[in-house]
Amino acid sequence: MQIDMTRMDPDCGMDRFYSVQLTRSIFGDSGVHRQWGRHGTWGRHRLDWFETDGEAKCALFELVKEKQARGYLLKAPIPRRWAL
Repeated sequence: MQIDMTRMDPDCGMDRFYSVQLTRSIFGDSGVHRQWGRHGTWGRHRLDWFETDGEAKCALFELVKEKQARGYLLKAPIPRRWAL
Protein backbone atom coordinates (compact mmCIF):
# COMPACT_ATOMS: atom_id res chain seq x y z
CA MET A 1 0.00 0.00 0.00
CA GLN A 2 1.37 3.39 -1.00
CA ILE A 3 -0.14 6.80 -0.30
CA ASP A 4 1.12 9.88 -2.16
CA MET A 5 0.41 13.41 -0.99
CA THR A 6 1.24 16.89 -2.23
CA ARG A 7 1.26 20.41 -0.86
CA MET A 8 1.51 23.47 -3.10
CA ASP A 9 1.35 27.19 -2.39
CA PRO A 10 2.59 29.28 -5.34
CA ASP A 11 2.58 32.47 -3.24
CA CYS A 12 5.21 30.98 -0.92
CA GLY A 13 7.06 29.01 -3.60
CA MET A 14 6.01 25.75 -1.92
CA ASP A 15 5.83 22.61 -4.06
CA ARG A 16 6.28 19.53 -1.84
CA PHE A 17 5.53 15.83 -1.97
CA TYR A 18 5.19 13.17 0.72
CA SER A 19 4.90 9.45 0.07
CA VAL A 20 4.41 6.63 2.61
CA GLN A 21 4.43 2.93 1.82
CA LEU A 22 4.13 -0.34 3.73
CA THR A 23 7.10 -2.62 3.17
CA ARG A 24 8.41 -5.97 4.39
CA SER A 25 11.96 -7.14 5.03
CA ILE A 26 13.37 -10.47 3.91
CA PHE A 27 12.99 -11.58 7.54
CA GLY A 28 9.25 -10.83 7.59
CA ASP A 29 9.41 -7.59 9.58
CA SER A 30 6.85 -4.93 8.66
CA GLY A 31 7.96 -1.40 7.95
CA VAL A 32 6.90 2.04 6.80
CA HIS A 33 9.01 3.71 4.12
CA ARG A 34 8.67 7.49 3.81
CA GLN A 35 9.96 9.77 1.09
CA TRP A 36 9.49 13.53 1.12
CA GLY A 37 10.88 16.69 -0.43
CA ARG A 38 10.40 19.26 -3.14
CA HIS A 39 8.94 18.18 -6.48
CA GLY A 40 11.70 17.62 -9.02
CA THR A 41 14.13 16.28 -6.42
CA TRP A 42 14.76 12.78 -5.09
CA GLY A 43 13.96 14.03 -1.60
CA ARG A 44 14.79 12.35 1.67
CA HIS A 45 13.99 8.84 2.92
CA ARG A 46 13.25 7.17 6.22
CA LEU A 47 12.44 3.54 7.01
CA ASP A 48 10.89 2.51 10.34
CA TRP A 49 10.44 -1.14 11.37
CA PHE A 50 7.63 -2.57 13.52
CA GLU A 51 6.88 -5.86 15.25
CA THR A 52 3.51 -6.47 13.55
CA ASP A 53 1.62 -5.52 10.39
CA GLY A 54 -1.00 -3.81 12.54
CA GLU A 55 1.56 -1.50 14.16
CA ALA A 56 2.97 -0.58 10.76
CA LYS A 57 -0.49 0.19 9.35
CA CYS A 58 -1.37 2.32 12.39
CA ALA A 59 1.88 4.25 11.99
CA LEU A 60 1.24 4.78 8.27
CA PHE A 61 -2.29 6.12 8.83
CA GLU A 62 -1.09 8.33 11.71
CA LEU A 63 1.53 9.88 9.42
CA VAL A 64 -1.12 10.52 6.75
CA LYS A 65 -3.41 12.20 9.32
CA GLU A 66 -0.55 14.40 10.55
CA LYS A 67 0.33 15.51 7.03
CA GLN A 68 -3.30 16.23 6.16
CA ALA A 69 -3.53 18.41 9.27
CA ARG A 70 -0.55 20.38 7.91
CA GLY A 71 -2.25 21.00 4.55
CA TYR A 72 -1.12 18.06 2.41
CA LEU A 73 -3.69 16.70 -0.04
CA LEU A 74 -4.02 13.10 -1.20
CA LYS A 75 -2.83 12.63 -4.77
CA ALA A 76 -5.21 10.69 -6.99
CA PRO A 77 -3.76 7.33 -8.09
CA ILE A 78 -3.01 6.80 -11.78
CA PRO A 79 -5.30 4.10 -13.23
CA ARG A 80 -3.35 0.94 -14.08
CA ARG A 81 -4.31 1.03 -17.74
CA TRP A 82 -2.55 4.43 -18.05
CA ALA A 83 0.49 3.59 -15.94
CA LEU A 84 3.72 2.92 -17.78
